[in-house]
Amino acid sequence: MYFGHGWVYPVQSQLHAAMTNLLKDFRHAFRLLAKSPGFTATAILTLAVAIGVNSAIFSLVNGLILKPVIPEKAQEVVSVYSVRKDASRDYRQFSYAEYTALREKNEVFTDAAAVNFNLAGIGQGDAMRRSFVFMVSENFFSTLGARPAAGRFFTAEESRANANIPVVVASYNLWQRSGRRPDFVGSTLFVNGRPHTVVGVSPKGFSGVSALIAPEIWLPLGLFSELAASFGDVREVNDLASPKNYTLNVMARLQPGLTVESAKARLPVLAGRLTALQPADAVGTRDVQITVPSRFSLSTGPEDDGPVGLMATLLLAMAGVVLLIACLNLANMLLARGTGRAREMAVRLAIGATRGQIISQLLVEGLVLAVAGGAAGILLAYWTNSLLETSFTTLLDSMNFSLSAQLQPDVTVLAVTVFFCLLATLLFSLGPALKAARTDVVSDLKAQAGDANVAGRWNRFFAPRHLLVMAQMTLSLVLLFAAGLFFRGALKASGMNPGFHAAGVVLSELDFSLANTPQGEATARMSAAVERARSTPGVTAAGLTTLLPYGNITNVARLIPADAPPAVDPVDPKAPRPGFNGVYAAITPGYLDSIGVKILRGRDFTENEAREKGTRRVAIIDEGMAQKLFPNRDAVGQHVRFTQAPTDGLPNEMEIIGVVSRHRHDITDDHDGGARRRLYVPLAQNYSASVMLTTHFANENPAATLQAVATLRKELRELDASLPILQMTPFTMLMEKSITLWIIRLGAVLFGVFGIIALLLAVVGVYGVKSYAVERRTREIGIRMALGANPGDVFALVMKQGALQTAVSVTVGVVLSLLVGQALAAILFQVSPMDPVALGASALTLTVATLLACFLPARRATRVSPMTALRSE
Repeated sequence: MYFGHGWVYPVQSQLHAAMTNLLKDFRHAFRLLAKSPGFTATAILTLAVAIGVNSAIFSLVNGLILKPVIPEKAQEVVSVYSVRKDASRDYRQFSYAEYTALREKNEVFTDAAAVNFNLAGIGQGDAMRRSFVFMVSENFFSTLGARPAAGRFFTAEESRANANIPVVVASYNLWQRSGRRPDFVGSTLFVNGRPHTVVGVSPKGFSGVSALIAPEIWLPLGLFSELAASFGDVREVNDLASPKNYTLNVMARLQPGLTVESAKARLPVLAGRLTALQPADAVGTRDVQITVPSRFSLSTGPEDDGPVGLMATLLLAMAGVVLLIACLNLANMLLARGTGRAREMAVRLAIGATRGQIISQLLVEGLVLAVAGGAAGILLAYWTNSLLETSFTTLLDSMNFSLSAQLQPDVTVLAVTVFFCLLATLLFSLGPALKAARTDVVSDLKAQAGDANVAGRWNRFFAPRHLLVMAQMTLSLVLLFAAGLFFRGALKASGMNPGFHAAGVVLSELDFSLANTPQGEATARMSAAVERARSTPGVTAAGLTTLLPYGNITNVARLIPADAPPAVDPVDPKAPRPGFNGVYAAITPGYLDSIGVKILRGRDFTENEAREKGTRRVAIIDEGMAQKLFPNRDAVGQHVRFTQAPTDGLPNEMEIIGVVSRHRHDITDDHDGGARRRLYVPLAQNYSASVMLTTHFANENPAATLQAVATLRKELRELDASLPILQMTPFTMLMEKSITLWIIRLGAVLFGVFGIIALLLAVVGVYGVKSYAVERRTREIGIRMALGANPGDVFALVMKQGALQTAVSVTVGVVLSLLVGQALAAILFQVSPMDPVALGASALTLTVATLLACFLPARRATRVSPMTALRSE
């Protein structure tokens, strides 16, 4: 037996010895760190902040960017679009018949699923709230690879057009808010006042179409006609089976082996199949397009995710820079600590320790610090991301969505944090450990504690610890500059003139779809509410609109002069599209006046035009649209038409009766370049059961406006106790909830945090190195003062070196900052990537902070007693 397995015993013995030595190293590390509580606390806190920031940012990026929206084989799923095959290239959704044709056996898709985005009232009585709902085909979940968290999904019969079977699949968040009770499946949930049976629960974090947002509930397509009846009285639009009811978005799974590019060659066959289904009066033929699904956009046409990917990359890079600065700081601390322990290392080498054992011991000490810092960093990341998750949830609640992204650290984030800990150990421990292992036993045993081992002015200036500090200052300046750019952008966004007047305006959101109120009755009650608002004391104007600026929702229509020739198939597929886009809203008289938008030429709509659908088609446009459509003539009296004809049977041609002043729909609008132009039609010509009543009070004081909210609510309740008021708020408060403004401010906060942390770490590093340098040069300073040097000379000696190092760091940092500014240009808001204010402020801040960090040790150096210094060992 011994000869067969004797080799096992030496291996086991070696492993046992290695483990024993490792445990000794850990015990020794704990003892040494416990003896230096100040150093240990500073090191752990520094690492905790750096690793916590990295874990928090990676959790955010992981939840929003890296995690697939599609649970199963996401690379096979595509978004499908229908586009007109002429120069207009107008996109629209699919009809139910077209969707059915896409599902039929073909060489492109294994299956196709439909989804419609809609609104509904969830709950009952005073607990009813309006929320987004997704109406889906029965195969939507299976096509995307989702499995129910509880219960089941829809059946084919429930999703059949006009089936009207009252069932609902609840979101995981809704189930969780109910306590995840076991009898939730089978319970009753009221949707628009009608009881629906909960048949299942969607998976946690699943929306299928967005990495950020999810609906409260899912409904089968068979309920479309019931829900659509809340928004209009056009039977053709309510009937899902109507060939002109283009209301479905389609997602499909490609055949095995196909990619988006290779599948495009097979799409003309599908396009021909859909063209054959067009109604007799349809204009033009259509193409089918497929793209990789957007992670954030809910749109009828292809859209990318914009600068989100760049933002995520920059956030990770900035967080990595913070970690690097922290590691440079700790490397400096360990270098100083290692120099102070030089005699200890020399003694250990003299009594038989190997250099490998010295390196191992110091790496173990670094690992202990990194693990402790990582554990504290995870707690910090949980806290930070809880705040961020709360902010996201509050923002999405104001938009009637729930949060689908999981922003808290998960197993992946924990694994990455462990990686950060190991990386940090190597970054800040390996260099000092290798330096300590090269100890000269004889010289270090002879050396006095106060001796400086590095002689010469330039040698001191470019000593490793000083180079590390200068690197910290350089990187800190870069982060401060990035923070300054975003802060400047946030200030400009907050102080921007929107072109309308929000002060003194109270918004009242009314939604008659919650009780399925018929259009005629809803219109009469809306008009009565407007009249009561106008008669309220202190009110100067009131009106209704279906779309508000800064309201986070955009509805766009494309206009063309009525006498323009029809679009034809272009020879050049890159030929410009005819017509111009405009933000499209339906309003009543008084709305424009209530928000301070001036009618420059022409007139406002009449009450009859806003109430009666059968009146002639009229429209109001803004200056930007007028200049584009009719550059050389007055737009008032001209006729325009939509490039995509309406499907509700109304005439396509409209007469322009007024031109209004330019005003923003969102803070990203290019006010001078006309990125967002305007088109208004009377409410009767584009009816919506959900409207916003805008009421302007003469007293525009914010406190008075808040009081006016209660006054107006009382007036409207006295008029109609059952008026479906969802919210009442000052317009200025709604503008503060703008998602674009929120994103700009979030960028300023995140980069600002990076900049502040980096600055603090750099200041701590400078102070630590200068303090250590003064301590090491105590004998030299004492000798200088004994030979006649005055305190001012000593002060200048220390400050001069710090000032020169700061100047070098700022110079290099300015160059790097300008390069980083160019990388940030795509996501900056109205700020130059070379903004002199941000660059000057960040350079000045860093210079003052680092010189202050040098000042304190320099002042302490002037108080060195020559006799004490000469007597010290």
